[in-house]
Amino acid sequence: MANRLTVHWADYLILCLILLLCLGIGVFFAIKGRHKATRNAYLLGDRNIGILPVCLSLFVTYQSAISLIGIPAEMYFHGTMVLFFYVSITSCYVAGLFTLIPLLYPLQVTSMYEYLGLRYESSAVRLLGTCVGMLQTISYMAICLLSPALALQAAAGIELWLSVVVVGIVGTIYTSLGGIKSVVWTDTFQTVIIFVGMVAILVKGLMEVGGVKNMFEIANSQGRIIFDDVRVDPRVRHTLWSLTLGAFFNWFVNSFNQSTVQRLSSLRTMRAAKIAFFLNGPLCIVYGSILCFSGILVFSYFFAKGCDPYEAGLIENRNQVMPYFVMDVLAVLPGMAGLYISTLFSGALSTFSSGINALAANTVEDLLGYPIAKFKLKESTATLIAKLFVIVYGLLTIGLAYLAKSLHGPVTQMANSAMGACGGPVLGIFLLGAIFPWANKHGALYGCLAAIIFNMWMAIGGQIYGSPPVPLPPAPTYGCEGNITMVMNTTGSQEYTLSSITTSTVSPQTNLSSLSIVHERPLFIYEVSYLWYGLSGVVISMVIGSILSLATGKYDVTRLDPRLLFPFARKIWKINLQETSDRENTLKLEQSSLMNVRESWEKEKDVRFPERTSFIIPGDETVTNKELQGKADSHI
Repeated sequence: MANRLTVHWADYLILCLILLLCLGIGVFFAIKGRHKATRNAYLLGDRNIGILPVCLSLFVTYQSAISLIGIPAEMYFHGTMVLFFYVSITSCYVAGLFTLIPLLYPLQVTSMYEYLGLRYESSAVRLLGTCVGMLQTISYMAICLLSPALALQAAAGIELWLSVVVVGIVGTIYTSLGGIKSVVWTDTFQTVIIFVGMVAILVKGLMEVGGVKNMFEIANSQGRIIFDDVRVDPRVRHTLWSLTLGAFFNWFVNSFNQSTVQRLSSLRTMRAAKIAFFLNGPLCIVYGSILCFSGILVFSYFFAKGCDPYEAGLIENRNQVMPYFVMDVLAVLPGMAGLYISTLFSGALSTFSSGINALAANTVEDLLGYPIAKFKLKESTATLIAKLFVIVYGLLTIGLAYLAKSLHGPVTQMANSAMGACGGPVLGIFLLGAIFPWANKHGALYGCLAAIIFNMWMAIGGQIYGSPPVPLPPAPTYGCEGNITMVMNTTGSQEYTLSSITTSTVSPQTNLSSLSIVHERPLFIYEVSYLWYGLSGVVISMVIGSILSLATGKYDVTRLDPRLLFPFARKIWKINLQETSDRENTLKLEQSSLMNVRESWEKEKDVRFPERTSFIIPGDETVTNKELQGKADSHI
């Protein structure tokens, strides 16, 4: 059983105040924007939100409670190799400046999947991308909502269902009330809470272990400082290659994500979008360094204390080590533990609120866009539908988070598996269409489907049959109070045994053949590191999509709008945006001229021949008014 630490009433007070402030922000923007009941205002903030709040909202949406819990645990049990992950994240933000923003911002889209419809001229491709993208968002939100609940259940005695419901209900209320502005400004407030909470923990923890030097000496002596794993075997969980090349595509998925595109589209100019996006790189480096530093600190603390909480049975899950450390260290300071719990809830709230807002945008723009336009629904009605779907997706995610409690493994691995497996194929058809002019709907559709099938097979098989990650040697357990029994052996020396640890043996009658089956290595594909899922999805989607496109259609550069290609792709294929714009303007002038001729003819006909119903035109062809109008229409 986990040894639960008590939570002071001051901790609950701080947590309640922070949650109420989040609700207050939602109510404020709901009242402020009550006269602008449009989708543009609700989903994009009238494209008039400032750089700083959008920048912080982008940052905290993906640096959620998963990272607050998972990265320190990763450092504690597997060492510092994971720090390379944040190098990949930073490079993704640099790459986005030359790909994502110049491609999608000028199109002024509300849903990023509108691009797929424009590029491939196919509602099927757009619908496929929308559905897979929404599945990715829901999966990620469920894991994010579950992570702090699982951790706090054992470390602080807070019931799992209570954490999930509180975060879910609060996030659903303020998101449905205030829309994107409520989400963005609440994210900004939550970012401040997260950094304040993490810095407070670092300061107190360093005081406990005796300073930075002592902390690194302990971690290095126990093999936690690792930066030299350069193995090329894709089955090795974390290497330099998987954490740079593989992780790049796993994270680049988040750039081509509805939450990201929606925020960037809410800014006034493309320059503002680039600034907000680029600043996330340095922010992630600082944040990742703090989290990795925290993981080393936690290990040094428990090593110096002589009590590994997981080995001693004080916690039931390795993901709980950081919350347990905080509750143990900050228990003497009423209110500080509440600040940390607030950081976890803030991280979960930011991802959750951003996710359900993005899902509502996908629903009204991609899934219900045609019926809304066909029945000519008012903007106020369409906005109300979006708000209702925010509530629906909020309740759905709460239920899925509770059902997902049986999942096992590091939360960072689960979250990145979901992002890579679902997002990789969709990212592949975005890159396919934006790089290769000959890409068509047949290639995009079947390439994406093939990548999804392969990735799901690999990810689900890896979750069920894959080998669990092997941790580094643990800290000692001789200092764990209440779990140590001292006994005297026959030689007179002391031995320590943990009362909470049980052992099992295999009887001589055990069928050895059954043991060989149990320990049989799984298929190679099930052991591939989760960090390669995104790359596999991109490669399969692009390769199959490109081949099928070449096989099923002819490439005609004059039919392709250059705005639907990356700027560097236009240069590679020598497609000039200005020339195409000139052709479009010429066509518009020709159409306008034809329309003017038609209007002049209609006026002259009505004046000169008010009674005639048919006319002789060159070639002695007799036509009626109606036929003449039809010929003019077809010509135009």
